[in-house]
Amino acid sequence: MDSLEIPAGDLLLRSWRPADAADVHRACQDPVLAHWSRLHRPFPRADAEKFVADMIDLNGRDRAVAVAVVNATDGAFLGSVDLRGLDLERGVAELGYWSAPWARGRRVSEHASRALLTWGFGHLGLARVDWRATVGNHASRLVGLRLGFAMIGIRPGRVEEWIAALVPSELTGAGHEPDPAVRRQARIFGAEQPTLDAGPVRLRPPAERDRAAIDVAYADAGSRRWYGAGQPVDDAPLEWARGREAIFAVTDRDDAWVGTADLRVDGKDPAIGEVGFLVAPRARRQGYASAALRELARWGFAELGLVRVQWRAEVGNEGSRRVAEQAGFTVEGLLRQSLAEDGRRYDCWVGSMLSTDKAAA
Repeated sequence: MDSLEIPAGDLLLRSWRPADAADVHRACQDPVLAHWSRLHRPFPRADAEKFVADMIDLNGRDRAVAVAVVNATDGAFLGSVDLRGLDLERGVAELGYWSAPWARGRRVSEHASRALLTWGFGHLGLARVDWRATVGNHASRLVGLRLGFAMIGIRPGRVEEWIAALVPSELTGAGHEPDPAVRRQARIFGAEQPTLDAGPVRLRPPAERDRAAIDVAYADAGSRRWYGAGQPVDDAPLEWARGREAIFAVTDRDDAWVGTADLRVDGKDPAIGEVGFLVAPRARRQGYASAALRELARWGFAELGLVRVQWRAEVGNEGSRRVAEQAGFTVEGLLRQSLAEDGRRYDCWVGSMLSTDKAAA
């Protein structure tokens, strides 16, 4: 492909040049970029030169449209965007992008990607562009959402990846924003899981040292009756990275595990969450569960932008209902056959707390 220039407001997308290796080398010393791109640290100059040479080669063999992103005024290097895996017969390609650390916060990847996508759909006649990112890279996922990509799901593997696709009619215009809750959740789940103070207890990320206490709690007949099998400690970081669920260990003031509380974000409506909890038999009836539930709902409203947090429990689980009511949840009614467990369906109570409720304050 011949030398290419695509204007994009205060940005310019242009063909790669061998001299760009110096800026690539400097940018790739950044630990965030190195982490998500799985680069060697320190990143050697020879690898930067090879990267630029590969981009030039891909363009030369019409295997990709790969361009450097620079400032339109002074030519300062800001990042990279490309359409690779070009299949013009099928009309498909895959979008990739990254920005230099000194360009973050300026939406360089979003604006440059939108310009390249517009060019690809128009000039190349592409019918679909695919996208993928490592699960946990919420900043990259947010760029994809701002561009209009429809998230398809998670591709399993040693390294999980989100996958998405975009057709020409779904490409957004400049300034498009997803739901405010989605933006807030990207910021929260893209950072480390916090520790929350809930009066008599604390909520922190589960740890390996909690396993023995969890096993004892789930060996209790009452726990098995209402909650089934135990929740593996390993699930917590995975669900946090996916942005789907915050799983907390509930601990006493000596940091001993006394229960689990979790808040799951609705997959269809990011402004709705659902809580679950378990307290070890030895720690019940001390107000631990209601304190944890109340704090978890407060955190969901304040940090995740939720407007409704709901609770469900199988009809007959009076202990769970009592805890929910003490935490400030309003029991709304009964949902028939709404819970599924071990191939069977059960009636359940449902309740909620809204961000506008007095209890939420």
